[in-house]
Amino acid sequence: MQVYRWMDEKDVQVLASVKAERDKSLDWKPFAAIRELWPRLPGLTADLCRFDLPQVTIGTPLAPDHPARVVLEQAARAVMPWKKGPFNLFGIDIDAEWRSDFKWERLADALPDQKDKLVLDVGSNNGYYLFRLLPQRPRYLLSIDPVPRLWYQFHLLQRYAGAPNLEFAMWGWEELACWKELWDTVFCMGIIYHHRDPMGILRNLREAMKPGGLLVMESIVIPGDDSICLFPPDRYARMRNVWFVPTVTALKHMMTRAGFIDIREVATNRHEPAEQRTTLWNPGPSYRDFIDPHNADLTAEGHPAPWRTILTARKKG
Repeated sequence: MQVYRWMDEKDVQVLASVKAERDKSLDWKPFAAIRELWPRLPGLTADLCRFDLPQVTIGTPLAPDHPARVVLEQAARAVMPWKKGPFNLFGIDIDAEWRSDFKWERLADALPDQKDKLVLDVGSNNGYYLFRLLPQRPRYLLSIDPVPRLWYQFHLLQRYAGAPNLEFAMWGWEELACWKELWDTVFCMGIIYHHRDPMGILRNLREAMKPGGLLVMESIVIPGDDSICLFPPDRYARMRNVWFVPTVTALKHMMTRAGFIDIREVATNRHEPAEQRTTLWNPGPSYRDFIDPHNADLTAEGHPAPWRTILTARKKG
């Protein structure tokens, strides 16, 4: 991993050990189909890559019956569902559950120039946002998420995108402790509410950032101006792994208590079915199934339905 060259040897050993252990999950039974296909992936060169479009585009479209495209589509389907996107791989239209470009467009104008920056995306899914960042020519980008299916999705795309400064590892937020004042910019998009220790995540994020570094925090929130959080007794919008849902005010206060400054609200909007939906590449239930069919202001459990917010903040210099 290129990131090792900026780290102390002790921390490199820790991360390398975690990586070696997590990489074993690539051999789990659910990934037998993609492992079988992996040696057969075509040796194509993508003469066209567009990372500045809503649909990340890699390669000139091939005919649907082209042998190389057939194998690529088999591989892409072997690692379904695709949650983040959209992507187009040699003409294969991967319409993911999330229109991640909607979130990107809300953020893009508020994001300072990332040229020559070291950028980390924590809980990155398949790396969509870092692919979108490539045109700004960061020095290095690292996408981390401890899910093997996402490793395969990322590497299927990156095999042909060939961005030399972009990598993925199956590390989680806990591994942030191995980085001391390394990152210029850290993305934490849509994961904080999935964890039991949000303050621990925020502290680890801050410690991993350079003084003056930028944090991009995106989260579901509930409406209201009070500094409160909803703690669901069981599920929230059909999700078992949502531990708290703050108001924007509460999230700002949490970030302040964690040591961040210059906290700015980039965008706050109601979560809409157009942004998260069932598709051929994510055939399971999606947002419409998670809210009250008779009242879009409530989740299926009767909780306030989610809004989404994007905040930016700085680490004190």
